[in-house]
Amino acid sequence: MSQQHAVVVGGTRGLGRLVAENFLARGFSVSVVSRHKPAGFDESARLRHVAADLEKSSALAQLPTQICDAHGPVSYLVLSQRYRGKGDPWAGEIQVELTASRDLIEGFAPLFVDHGDRAIGVVSSAYAEFVGSSQPVGYHVVKGGLNAMVRHYAVTLGRKGIRVNAIMPFTYLKRESRAFYENNEKLMDVYRRVVPLGRLGTAQESAHAIDFLCSDRASFINGQCLFLDGGLSVVWQEDVARTFTDL
Repeated sequence: MSQQHAVVVGGTRGLGRLVAENFLARGFSVSVVSRHKPAGFDESARLRHVAADLEKSSALAQLPTQICDAHGPVSYLVLSQRYRGKGDPWAGEIQVELTASRDLIEGFAPLFVDHGDRAIGVVSSAYAEFVGSSQPVGYHVVKGGLNAMVRHYAVTLGRKGIRVNAIMPFTYLKRESRAFYENNEKLMDVYRRVVPLGRLGTAQESAHAIDFLCSDRASFINGQCLFLDGGLSVVWQEDVARTFTDL
């Protein structure tokens, strides 16, 4: 049996990097797509970096074919990219996270293996359903659009045996920001009080959720957008407010 192939877009840092590491631990061949290969990214026989500028649609036209011609058809595609450019954030968010996601899904769709479990995992956000002042309007629009895209492709690609799901994380601890949160006791106390599980989640927990959705353990899960928030999304806002009063 040939080695399975997974593609992780935005897989050089944060959550995306953990997703790629999980695929490697499962014995996959992994293609990681990002604009630049960062220092310390060590390629190997099973891990390679593919440079692509997601701000340019023209850069994506041949990308899926190039990757699959070189490394074989895919079993799993994970979209975890973020817009980190310096231009107009509205246009940038829509291009990198929404338009590029559509282009990549449609480009890779005919290049999946023709047997076994196949799936696409999308990293959305709790801000697809809620408004958070820490992110601009474009971020909210894009995440809501990604959830709609997940449902659309779950139907159209589901007929071809390709499942499509998303995760919607709340704020979580990751390698790059853990110190900021853990050194801010007042902020951490807020999370302990409002999150039913009494803590923040971690990037690894979000990566585990993607790992599950992109496996045959989730073989009948399709078209779902999964909150990863410790139960916060099911708490009525009035109860959250009362947490900080004596009422």
